[in-house]
Amino acid sequence: MKVVLKTLGELLDSSVLESAADPVGPGDVLVAIEAATINPVDTMLASGNYGYLPKVPFDLGTEGIGRVTEVGSAVDPALHGRRVLILPNYEQGTWADQVVVKATNVVPIPDGGDPLQLAMVGTNPLTAHLALTKFVDLKPGDWIGQNLGNSAVGQYVTALAKHAGLKVLSVVRRPEAAEGLESDVVLVDGDDLSERIRSALGTDRFELVLDGAGDSTVGALAHWAAFGGTVVSYSSVTGQAPAVGLGDHIYQQLQLRGLWIPNWLEQTPASEIEQTYGELARLTVDGVLRARVAATYPVAEFAKAVQHSRQPDRTGKVLLRP
Repeated sequence: MKVVLKTLGELLDSSVLESAADPVGPGDVLVAIEAATINPVDTMLASGNYGYLPKVPFDLGTEGIGRVTEVGSAVDPALHGRRVLILPNYEQGTWADQVVVKATNVVPIPDGGDPLQLAMVGTNPLTAHLALTKFVDLKPGDWIGQNLGNSAVGQYVTALAKHAGLKVLSVVRRPEAAEGLESDVVLVDGDDLSERIRSALGTDRFELVLDGAGDSTVGALAHWAAFGGTVVSYSSVTGQAPAVGLGDHIYQQLQLRGLWIPNWLEQTPASEIEQTYGELARLTVDGVLRARVAATYPVAEFAKAVQHSRQPDRTGKVLLRP
């Protein structure tokens, strides 16, 4: 059983359940899905309002993990029985009981660990890792500023930063969103946000600012970036470009960079992709990386899962658990 997008539009109106009976080709593997995540990008893909335009019919689900139960004639038989992560490159769906995947689109990961946590490694932990490592040569003690501090990416950023000896100031939208966050400083958005950031930093400045909101909070953070500092945008919940002040951009010579996982997957050698995901999976098994889980649903109840994932007051990620 799998979820298939039949026409571009509202995901819940345009998707159906179908039997998953795709043949396994010579270069393919059959993966029995253990867990798959519901992400905002899935809705954006379905609507056609995203950087990748799917061709319908399109198998939904951007990330997940499972066990290889069959390998094609041209695939290393050692993959049989292995737990693998499916690359979030939109070449296959993961909202399914089982899925046929090109062998080049799976990465072996540790057999141990919570499958729910490992199923979330594909996108958000990788986004956090790349944001912290690909743009600035950060050193222990450096400050990172970020909005959406309570989001999955925000929590992974905090975990990876603390693991590397970095300090994090996170901005959230609501007071209740600050509960339980482990950033060094957590501030709630408001009219005096910029001044509260200055008070928290003292004479220090951000070496890196991370933006997932596309609202005024990134401007407040960027105002206290170091000269020549870097602002990295990885999403925009508002649909707007990062609102960095013109004076800060020009006079402080801030660098504005964008981060999109499919670009990295396309441009990076397979060995580096496998090494990076392997390390993130190990950190997940060891408990360094962990995100809140709000609920799990069977594939047949994908519509309920999507509806739950859209609730603004949910306390964690929603996953499908075949």
